[in-house]
Amino acid sequence: MKKVLIVEDESIISFGYRLQLERMGFEVMGTARSSVEAEEMIAAERPDLIIVDVYLKGEKNGFELAKEIHASTPIPILFLTASTKPEMIEAIAGLKGCHYLSKPIDSDKMDDVLQRFVRADGF
Repeated sequence: MKKVLIVEDESIISFGYRLQLERMGFEVMGTARSSVEAEEMIAAERPDLIIVDVYLKGEKNGFELAKEIHASTPIPILFLTASTKPEMIEAIAGLKGCHYLSKPIDSDKMDDVLQRFVRADGF
C-alpha cells in the first residue's frame, strides 16, 4: 500500500483528500498543516507520495518545501493549487517527479493522476 502525506493548511480540504485517497486504497500517513510539520513527518517516516498545496501558512510555501525535499530525497509530489500564474506552473513543471492539478480539484482528474502514479511507481 502506498503511503501518502497530505500538506494542506485547510482542515476541511485535507479531510476531503484523505477520504478520496483512502477510498483508492492509499494509506494516509498524516496531514501536515505547515512546511515545518511536513518536514518533521518526513524525517520520521518517508512517504511514497506527497500531496501539497502551493500556498501554506508559515515561512515556506509548498513549492519551496518541494525543492528542499527534492534536494535530499526524490519523493513524487502532486501539487494542488488555486494558482494559475504561469511562473508558478512553469516552476512546478521544472521539478522532476512533480505534477499539479488546479483547484477546485476534479475528483476524476485526481483519480487519473494517482492511478498513473501507482502504475508507473512515480510520475
